[in-house]
Amino acid sequence: RKTTQVSRLILFFNFQSAVVFPNKISTEQQSLMLVKRLLAVAVSCITYLRGIFPESAYGTRYMDDVCVKILREDKNCPGSTQLVKWYVNYSAYITLP
Repeated sequence: RKTTQVSRLILFFNFQSAVVFPNKISTEQQSLMLVKRLLAVAVSCITYLRGIFPESAYGTRYMDDVCVKILREDKNCPGSTQLVKWYVNYSAYITLP
């Protein structure tokens, strides 16, 4: 379970894969993954724009020509670490019927 949570954390908050948002969604699983990624981006954008956490709590990712700040675990910011952990734990409950 811990390995799964760590891989989800990397998947949702690190965005190191070349394709963050695929051009074509052809399966329910791909649709579910897109929803989870969009939710992670939305939470990150809201907390960044409102200045809830310090700059160090965000990583910078580029999607095409757009710079996006993605919330990440930061040992100097327990609040961001807690929010990321909550998201990772609860995103596991967002599943297909």
